[in-house]
Amino acid sequence: MAFKIGNIQVFPHNYYFDFMKWRKVTVGISILLVVASLLIIGIKGLNYSIDFLGGAEIQVNILNKSLTREQIKEAVNKEGFAHAEVTAYGNLGSRKDNTEAYIIRIQREKGQDENATTTRADTLVNNLKSQFGAEKIQIASVTNISGKVGKEDEYKGYMALLLSCIGILIYIAFRFDARFSPGAVLCLIHNVIIALGFMTLLGRPFTTTSIAAFLTIVGYSINDTVIVYDRIRETRLYQPKMPMIEVVNRSISQTMNRTILTSTTGILALLVLSIMGGGSIEDFAITMLVGVIVGTYSSIYVAAPLTLMMDSYFNKLGWKQKDNAEKAVVEKPKDFAPPINVRKKIPQEKK
Repeated sequence: MAFKIGNIQVFPHNYYFDFMKWRKVTVGISILLVVASLLIIGIKGLNYSIDFLGGAEIQVNILNKSLTREQIKEAVNKEGFAHAEVTAYGNLGSRKDNTEAYIIRIQREKGQDENATTTRADTLVNNLKSQFGAEKIQIASVTNISGKVGKEDEYKGYMALLLSCIGILIYIAFRFDARFSPGAVLCLIHNVIIALGFMTLLGRPFTTTSIAAFLTIVGYSINDTVIVYDRIRETRLYQPKMPMIEVVNRSISQTMNRTILTSTTGILALLVLSIMGGGSIEDFAITMLVGVIVGTYSSIYVAAPLTLMMDSYFNKLGWKQKDNAEKAVVEKPKDFAPPINVRKKIPQEKK
C-alpha cells in the first residue's frame, strides 16, 4: 500500500484486493441495515417539519446583538414549543446596523386548523415582547404556512426520487448492459433508506431541504457506481477470457484511489458544514454525510455483488454476451485511454 502527498496517491497502481471474497457478508450487513432502517422509520415515524405539517414562521430582529440564538430558543421552549426551530436569517456578519435576525418556526398541532396556529403564534410574539422588551427585540413579520402546500411539496419530492430512479435504470441499461441496471437502482434505494433511517433515529426534522439532500445522494451514488461499472466494461474489453469475479475485483482495485480521494474530500467538507452550519444547512450536511459514506460502501459491496449475481443469472438463462473471440476484436473508442499501469513508457529523445 502506498501513500503520497505530492501527487496524492493512496494506493499503488498495481494495487489488488479480493473485494468479492466478502460479498456474502457485506450483502448480509446491507440487508440488516435496510431492515433496521425500515423498522425505525415505521415505529418512530418521520419527524416532519412545518414544510409538510404547516405552521407559522416568525422573523425577529435582535437590537444591538443583545440576545443570542440559545436565549431565544430557551424562551420559545418555555412557552411550550419544544419542536420549534430557531435559525439565523441572512448574513449576520455583514449587518451594519448592529442587529441580528432570526427565524422562529413553530409546527401546527395535530387536529388544529390555521386559525389556531395563528393564535398560538400571536401568543408567542406577545410573550417574547413582554419578556425581553422593545429595546432588545422587534417582530419583523409573522407568516402562516399552509399544510396543503406542504403536502404538495412532499408529493413532488417523492415523485422526483421515483422518477430519478426510473431514469437511472433506463440510462444504465442503455449505457452498459441490462444486467448492470438492477444493481445500480437497488444500490440507490439502499443508500436512501439507510440515510433516512439514520436521520429518523437522530430525530432530525424532515424538510424540503432533506428531499434535496436525498436527491443529491442519488446523484452522488450513481456517479460512484458508474465509475466502477465503466472500469468493469473496460477490463472485460481488454481481458475477455478473464472470469467475471476477477474482472470486478480488478476494476474496483483500479478505481480505489479515485473513490477514496473523492469521498474523503466530500466528507471533510460536510463535516465542517455539520459542525459550523445551523438549521437547514446542518440537516442537509448530516444527511449528505451519511449518504456519502453509505454510497461509497455500496458502490463496492452492494452494486458490484449484485452485478455478479445478475451476470450469473443471465448466463444460466442463456442470455450470454458475444463470444470471447468476437469481443477480442471489438474496435476501441478513439478517445479510450488504458489504465496507467498498462501504459507503455515512451523513451524521450535526448536533446
